Amino acid sequence: MSTVYDPTYYENLRTNRGDIPHRVDEARFWEMLEVLPPADWTRGDNFECFRVIEAQTADLYTWLMRLGAEYWEMIAPIDSAPYELGARIETARRLERVEE
Repeated sequence: MSTVYDPTYYENLRTNRGDIPHRVDEARFWEMLEVLPPADWTRGDNFECFRVIEAQTADLYTWLMRLGAEYWEMIAPIDSAPYELGARIETARRLERVEE
């Protein structure tokens, strides 16, 4: 299987400083946690998040976050704080409710 480079996709990522988070399952979270050493791994009472060490483009990285029993994946800037990732997830949740 070959991968085709889509400059529009990456330009949109750079323009929007990432993408809209999407839900993943626990298996995906652990797969990404174990595939490479995680970077910026942060844990709190009801959350944990980390980023994959390889960039998607420029300073944008794949981030995964567990909020309670929910698992999320997104592309966001390297210097994203957990509260910023959480805010992106809240936006994604609102979009889910609108689509229902």
